Amino acid sequence: SSSQGARQYNGLRNQGSTCYLNSVLQCLYMTKDFRIAVQSPQGSSQGNADLLLQLQNLFEKLKDHDGTTKGITRSLGIRNVYEQQDAVEYYQKILKSVGPEVSQVFEGKMSNKSKCLEEHIYEEKCPFITIPLAIETGQDEVYNVRDGLDAFFQHSHLDEDNWLYCDQCDRKTETETWNEIEEFPTVLTLHLKRFDFDYMQMKHVKNHCRTEIPQSLHIKDHEYHLYAVINHRGDRSGGHYDAYIKSYEDDQWYCFDDSTVTKVVTMNVPKILFTCDGTKTKGFCIVQVLQTYCTYFCTLDSLHHSGSCYYVCGTHHVEICEAQIH
Repeated sequence: SSSQGARQYNGLRNQGSTCYLNSVLQCLYMTKDFRIAVQSPQGSSQGNADLLLQLQNLFEKLKDHDGTTKGITRSLGIRNVYEQQDAVEYYQKILKSVGPEVSQVFEGKMSNKSKCLEEHIYEEKCPFITIPLAIETGQDEVYNVRDGLDAFFQHSHLDEDNWLYCDQCDRKTETETWNEIEEFPTVLTLHLKRFDFDYMQMKHVKNHCRTEIPQSLHIKDHEYHLYAVINHRGDRSGGHYDAYIKSYEDDQWYCFDDSTVTKVVTMNVPKILFTCDGTKTKGFCIVQVLQTYCTYFCTLDSLHHSGSCYYVCGTHHVEICEAQIH
């Protein structure tokens, strides 16, 4: 049941190892525009009708009582509830399944552009839910999310083996590529890729480097502020998920840990999230695949210091961060 001190928020019972799903669903539930879209009588004519119905039932239940995800797991085709899955995968799967009318708060449009030596420009526009950020920082160094985001939008030159064919030049030519956001989503999701394949060990290896994350992110004229984070304790083989979410209703932080929901005193948020060694409202998410202990946007400084930077370190796996913009 929800813990004493939590403001009207209830938990989700764990069916076995479904904490990954519980954490994702709580973040979606605590996203105002998404909750309204799910509960809208019109719903979506393009999405999975059964999944949408199950979300409607669950969100209604969570208003007054703890909820169960049995209907959600059945609709998503999850057969083994004792096998932990990737929160990122199901975050994306749910948003894609409910249809664009419901998930539009999380969706943007990206333009992938390429240019040859003769300045002929080609572009391909596509919708996106997450932006993947490669981590090329050493294990003992600090990865800066703002720098990583800047790097994603930098122009790069392809190796000769990867040059693209230009129709106007009628040949392969030196190619410059880059990405541009054409339509900014209300909630921007950044996917920090913690794993690389190590050919010496012939397996994926996690980068445990600390992560520096600004309290807010500015992309062109858009400003995003943190409002939620999903954490995972453990490694690639398993562990446990929970979520820290800043409520849009009272501006307070809460910890959602399956059926337990507790209000977090603001001054204690940095201690909890850093342990071991949000004009038009917008938000951003940070998704970290099998990340390390701790969290986004927390240092020992006050969360209300607008210019602060925050660190992630240790052995905690932070999967998804969501944020609010003003």
